Amino acid sequence: MINRSTFEFLEEASSNHGAEWLDDNRARLDCARRDLIEFTLALANSTGSIDKRVDEANRDPRKCLSAASISKGTCCITLRVSPSKNAAATYFVQISPHSSYSGGGALLPPPRLARILRQTIASHTGKWRGIVEGPLFRTYFPNGLTGGHDLSASGYVRNHDALDFFNLKNFGACRNVSDEMLVSSNLVEEIVKSFAAARALVDYINRATTKLPESR
Repeated sequence: MINRSTFEFLEEASSNHGAEWLDDNRARLDCARRDLIEFTLALANSTGSIDKRVDEANRDPRKCLSAASISKGTCCITLRVSPSKNAAATYFVQISPHSSYSGGGALLPPPRLARILRQTIASHTGKWRGIVEGPLFRTYFPNGLTGGHDLSASGYVRNHDALDFFNLKNFGACRNVSDEMLVSSNLVEEIVKSFAAARALVDYINRATTKLPESR
């Protein structure tokens, strides 16, 4: 869970009060940042119990937290499962009052990785559909993959079984997290459950994208 004082700070900061307000609330910002670092450490430790790769890929879990956005009312946490630059899929969390979520996959992957992923989906459609249309995935992510379309995607057979996935911009699955859950003692447990539900998607994406040589 995060402290209620942290939630209240994020809620106020999201209203964009400006530099003067932030200067007056610097102590609250520092407290919120420390609280979110502690939360990130606890989350990374718990996630390691369902995916050991997280421990190896995130030697310093504090670096998984994007601290810069906290002053604007949002906390973003990214847990990698591989040190490879081409491992496009991760577990992720956004903590932001009224718009929090957790899940896994690849949100806005680079064009070269998105292209190879679409090609993989075209070649291994059955495996892909088995994941994103499976009962566990649908239970935790009833809305399917995150929205957004890439109109540049082309060159695929018009009646292909996976045509509805070829113009996606995002290949991530997000589960909404309520404001009540943010301050609940069950928060870490519930987020880790969403990670477990997204693991097959994360693995599918990374098996495809890590076949490419790493860009320099």
